[in-house]
Amino acid sequence: MPQPPRAWRWTRKVCGKTVSLGLTSGKAEKMKQAIANHRALDKIIDEMREITQKLILETPEIAPIPGARNHPKVGLS
Repeated sequence: MPQPPRAWRWTRKVCGKTVSLGLTSGKAEKMKQAIANHRALDKIIDEMREITQKLILETPEIAPIPGARNHPKVGLS
């Protein structure tokens, strides 16, 4: 007996309500790729957040030198 065609549904929350939408197989494939891209982006953002936190929390602060002028054009060399 042949299998019926697979029905794809996209379900999400909109303003606190669950909304479902039927998708064609072509649109379902595009949605799968979009979801995979979003997950990859989330992973990159998590890695960036972790690196930033490490840098901020593990880098000692340099105390200002007493008597030194904090002029914006003066930089470290």
